Amino acid sequence: MAHRSDRAVGDDFLPAERQLLELLCSGPAATSERARAHLASAAWGGYAFDDCQCFLIRADIDGDAPLIRHGGGPLAEADVEDESGSVGMLELWVVDGLLHSVDFIPWGDDHAELPDPERHRITLLDSPAQNG
Repeated sequence: MAHRSDRAVGDDFLPAERQLLELLCSGPAATSERARAHLASAAWGGYAFDDCQCFLIRADIDGDAPLIRHGGGPLAEADVEDESGSVGMLELWVVDGLLHSVDFIPWGDDHAELPDPERHRITLLDSPAQNG
C-alpha cells in the first residue's frame, strides 16, 4: 500500500486497510464482537508515524455500542506471511475502550508498508486478549 499524503482524518479507510481491520476484528470472542460494532462507524484517524503506514482509527461510536473491555496489549494479532514465510506481526490496539490503531511489526528492516491482503497471507492468531 502506498503512503498517501492527500488524506484527511475522518476519511474512509482504503480498501486494503478495511480488509486488515475486518480480519483483525473477526475473532469469536465478545471483544471482537464489540470491535466489529465500533468498526461499523469508524474512520481513518491519520498515520501513527511519519515513516510508516501504521494508522490510527477514529472511533465514533453511538450510544448503543459498548466499550471494548481490554486489559492491555494488542486486542488482536495476525501473522503476516509471504512466499518466504513469516515477515511480521499485525496488531489491533484499543485505548480507553475504543479502537485506536493498527500497527505492523516486521521481522526485517523494511517497515514502511503495511502488508497487502492481496499479496500476503494474514492469519489471525488466537490471543489471550481475544478470550475476554
